[in-house]
Amino acid sequence: MSDARLLSAAELAARLSVSTATVYEMCKKHQWPHAKIGRLYRFTEDHYKSIIVTPEAPRVKPRTQRENVARLLASSSWPIED
Repeated sequence: MSDARLLSAAELAARLSVSTATVYEMCKKHQWPHAKIGRLYRFTEDHYKSIIVTPEAPRVKPRTQRENVARLLASSSWPIED
C-alpha cells in the first residue's frame, strides 16, 4: 500500500498561493482533480502536479456596447461621424 499523504484544501491553497475559497470553487466546478472524502476535499501529489501544469484558459475581455456599435457601423455602408 502507498504511503501517499493527502493534502487538505488549506495546504493546497498555501502551496499554490491562492485562497481556500479558490480551491473549493475549482473543485466544485470540476476544474481541478481531487478526492472527496465525506464532505472534505483531499489532494494527492499527483493531483497537485496536474493542477500546476494545467494552463489556465486566457481571459477574453468582453466588448463594450460602444465597441459593438462601432463594429456594426464599420461593417455597414453608413458613414461614421465622430
